[in-house]
Formats: sequence, structure tokens, C-alpha cells
Amino acid sequence: MDIEWLEDFLVLSDLSSFTRAAQTRNVTQSAFSRRIRSLEEWIGIPLVDRDTVPPRLTMAGHLFRDAAREMVRQLQETRIALGHRSKVFSGIKLFVAHSLSQHFLPDWINDINARISGLKFEISAGETYEGMVALSGSRCDLLMVYHSPTAPMSVDEKSCPSVSLGADRLIPVCKPNEMGQPAYALPDGELRSLPLLAYPPETFFGRICNGLIRFRPAAPHFNVVAQSPHTRVLHSLALNGIGIAWLPERCVLDDLSSRRLVIVNHDAIWSSSLDIRLYASHERARLLQTNLWEDIKDIQEAVVASG
Repeated sequence: MDIEWLEDFLVLSDLSSFTRAAQTRNVTQSAFSRRIRSLEEWIGIPLVDRDTVPPRLTMAGHLFRDAAREMVRQLQETRIALGHRSKVFSGIKLFVAHSLSQHFLPDWINDINARISGLKFEISAGETYEGMVALSGSRCDLLMVYHSPTAPMSVDEKSCPSVSLGADRLIPVCKPNEMGQPAYALPDGELRSLPLLAYPPETFFGRICNGLIRFRPAAPHFNVVAQSPHTRVLHSLALNGIGIAWLPERCVLDDLSSRRLVIVNHDAIWSSSLDIRLYASHERARLLQTNLWEDIKDIQEAVVASG
């Protein structure tokens, strides 16, 4: 049996005309009639009463119509899913926040590839809110970003489910002085201002930093000496002693270990907890939920259990 026979039958049942149904299906009427006959031969019973004008479905035809609709729906969904699955596994469009692209993404991809073979990622990097726009516009399949309740994102988790991949902190760091201590102190009453390596206030990390350093009693005065939305830029400037930068702890672990950078103040009030999350797009959520998305969740659950 050909799925086209089922589609022909459903069009005929809606239009009650061999002529209009054949036109709708873009075939000649004789070819259309042959396909309906072929379906009836395959079923083993007449489905259409051709002696009436217009032609009507037989009792068997009425009973078969609902089954035909369901079969076509299932076959079409399966065909689309298989086609999309092939596309997903040949190139998953992943948008990753700049701040995660160098120090988290490579290890995550290595872990995924070690457990799921044949994956290929098409990776774009940018600011968190750029990724949100890409996600909502279905221009990416997966979105990997930091999440914080102090800078909530307008992502509907019913439409765009997420899984937590790990935790991090946004911490204040600077270059140490000759004694190995922070070159700057938080707070520091002796200095009129502290040199700040800042994020633009409209960015994700900018909003978090505003909450950390601008909206608390007796906050020190900061002098913004450089501003960039990219953590790697502020990281480089901090390594060169230009000022204090709030950076993800994962990005500076090696620098802290080697004392190239030090934490300016270990008090929790100067840091912000971060969650690393992976979101699936609205358009791909159903597909990813049935294959890759389940694998990703299983992998993460195994990592958490082993940790």
C-alpha cells in the first residue's frame, strides 16, 4: 500500500468529487480513480459508492476514514521526525555564551561525543541575550548559557525545556601585588575609587554586577577604566593589572592556582552563584525530547550521581 492512496482517499472523502479530488492531488482523474481502486483492492472491500451523485463513502469507507487519518498523521510525523533527526545529527545548531565557549564547552562536547557517536555541532557564540533571541526565533537547536535568579531570562521552560549542566560563581579578581595580595581591596576606604573592568549594564553579567557593586550600603566608588561584553577581554585586562574584573570562576581556575590572579574579597556578598544551563528550542523540543535531549539528560544525571 502507498501512503498516497490514503491521502487520495481522504481528499475524496472531503470533496465528494473524483474530478475535484484529482485536481487537488494534481493527477488525472483516471489515475486518481485507479489509485482509489488499488486501495479498495488492498482493503478487500469497496470504500466509495460510485452509483450515487455525488459519490459517497460506503459504511466501510466511513469506518476506514478515521483509521486512514490516523495512519497518515503517524506516517507523516514519523517521516518528518526521521528527516529532522538526520539533520540534527548531521549538524546540531548550538549557540553558546562567549563566557562558556573556551572553558566549559570543549569538555562538554568531549563528554557528549564519548557517549553519543556521530554528532556534529554547528556552533555560534555571543552574548546571553543574543542566544535567547536565537532560541526564541528557532535559529538554534540548543542554547548553552549561564543562568542566575538575579538576572532572570524570559525563557518559557514549558516551551523551551532546560537541563542544568553545572554550577559556577561570578567572582571579583585582580592581579596580585609584590606581596602576593590583591592589588586592590573590597571595600577600600583609603582609595577614592577602584579601577573597574566592567560589562555593559544591559548585558547578562552587567546586570549581575550592578546588583553586586552598585546597590548595597556603603558600596565603594568604582571608576570604569574599560568596558566589554566579553569575559576574555576583561580577563586579559585583569591579568595585566588594569583593574578589578568579575569573572566566572571556571574561567580563572588556572590563574588562581598559579597566582596570576587572586580573589579580591572572599566574602560571599561580593560573588554571585551561577547555573550553567542547556535549553532546547521550541521548534525542536519535541524531537530532542525523544532522542538527543533524553541522552543529554541521562548523561548529566550520571555525572551528578558520580560527583
